[in-house]
Amino acid sequence: MPTSQRRNRKCRLVGTLLPILAPALFLIMSARADNPHVLTVMTRNMDAGTDLAYILAATDQASLLKGTAATFAEIKAADIPARASRLADEIATQQPDVIALQEVTLWRTGPLMQPPASEVLYDQLDLLMVELAKRKLPYGVIAVQYLMDAEAPVPSENLDLRITDRNAILARIDLPQSQFSVSDAQTHLFSTYFKLTDPLLGEIAETMGWMTVDLEVMKSKVRVVNTHLADPTVPGGEAILLAQADELLASQAQAGVPTILAGDFNTNAEPGAAHTDAYQRIVSAGFVDTWKWANLNDPGYTWPLFGEDQLSGPGTPSQRLDLIFSGGPIYRWFGSRDLNVLSVVRTGTAAPWASDHAGVVMKRRID
Repeated sequence: MPTSQRRNRKCRLVGTLLPILAPALFLIMSARADNPHVLTVMTRNMDAGTDLAYILAATDQASLLKGTAATFAEIKAADIPARASRLADEIATQQPDVIALQEVTLWRTGPLMQPPASEVLYDQLDLLMVELAKRKLPYGVIAVQYLMDAEAPVPSENLDLRITDRNAILARIDLPQSQFSVSDAQTHLFSTYFKLTDPLLGEIAETMGWMTVDLEVMKSKVRVVNTHLADPTVPGGEAILLAQADELLASQAQAGVPTILAGDFNTNAEPGAAHTDAYQRIVSAGFVDTWKWANLNDPGYTWPLFGEDQLSGPGTPSQRLDLIFSGGPIYRWFGSRDLNVLSVVRTGTAAPWASDHAGVVMKRRID
């Protein structure tokens, strides 16, 4: 084709594309401008301080008792109060409007073989709220969801050890209601979850769920959902995770407002270990993976920052489990794009760590 014809064809192509691209370019530029209609959301798995591996690996009574002793020592060595302080520092830096927390563990002890244990050893939520108050950071607890609750004897310490898993949502409480308000907080349990029947441990139900809060930001409405899905690497775990993802999506199919899904999805958003179909199901339902939209060429791995023992040094993050999706069914028309997403960053990736998971913080313009 002659050069003049190629040049004319390019000119016609540019002339055709400009009317299409101009609105999108305008949205990107206006979204990046100083705009009060901006919502900042953080997701953070606080890390229980143990994965209970010593207990779950027990094969007889003797190894179970050794396992509970090792688990108790592991929790004490995790320095959970210091982790809460580090997370409060991250929050002070990022100033999120809403914080979605998972694995907000409540550890309690009690007299040996006399359940239920009730003496608080570590309450990760209370510890965090104390640290936020020390920094004069104006956050309130909007909702708490109680999940798995299990107890085991630790004869070497002459006590019982009890774990209660929780999700929680925090939000700023310093803004006028005309600018930022929170309403209709709800908690829901998944109908499908992991159930363990063990001759040593008895029956353990690892209940999991999701939470929602409705926000009004400068008269614009948006919903934030916080969740923690099942571990797909345990026997039967992937099927449970997929069922939970489907239930979560079905619950938000008629939300009617822009929706943000945040949490530890336990499904690797990048190719590799723990990558499941749950990720594609969420995207196909109209939810945009905001990290991928804002950081196209960065895998953004969030786990594991270290093993269960921080003192052993850093790990090699290889999975992106901590995710923030934005959109909803209406976004199916836009594919994998959300022009309102301004930025997405990771937090807490350098030692000393607040958790074995990195945090993720998204800024999104609210129409």
